[in-house]
Amino acid sequence: MNPKELADYLCQRLIAEGFTVQRYDAYKTDSIYLKLDFGVCNSIRISDHTGKKYLKYRYNIGSFVKKHRYGNNRGFPRIYFRQDQVDMLIEQILRDRKSKIKRYGADRYQGFMKENKVKNRNLKGFWRKSWIVGGKNGI
Repeated sequence: MNPKELADYLCQRLIAEGFTVQRYDAYKTDSIYLKLDFGVCNSIRISDHTGKKYLKYRYNIGSFVKKHRYGNNRGFPRIYFRQDQVDMLIEQILRDRKSKIKRYGADRYQGFMKENKVKNRNLKGFWRKSWIVGGKNGI
C-alpha cells in the first residue's frame, strides 16, 4: 500500500472504532499525519521515508520501517510498524485508548479532547491545515 491507501484504510477503521480523526497530507512529500481524538490518543505518521528527528509521533508506519520496533525520543515512546502491520497498529491504538480511558475515565478523556480542540484550533501548522475525516465531527 502507498501512504494514501494506508491513510484511507486507517481513517476508515479508526472512525468505525469511534475515533475523531484529523488528517493532514503534506504537500512536499507523500507523508500523511493523523491525529486521534484531538491528540489525546496521539498521532500517526504515515510515510515512505524517515522523518525529522525533532518530531515525535507515537505511531509510525510505512515502507521506511524495515522491522517492527519500539523507540524512544527524549523520553517519548514511539512505535514503528511495517506497512503490512496496519492491523497490528490499529490493535495497539485501541489498547492505548482503552488504557487511557481506564486511567482517566471516559468523562475526563472526553474533557481532554474538548480542551485540546479549543486550545489548539488556531495554532499554525497541523491544527490549521488539517481536517476532520468523516465520522463524528468532534465533540
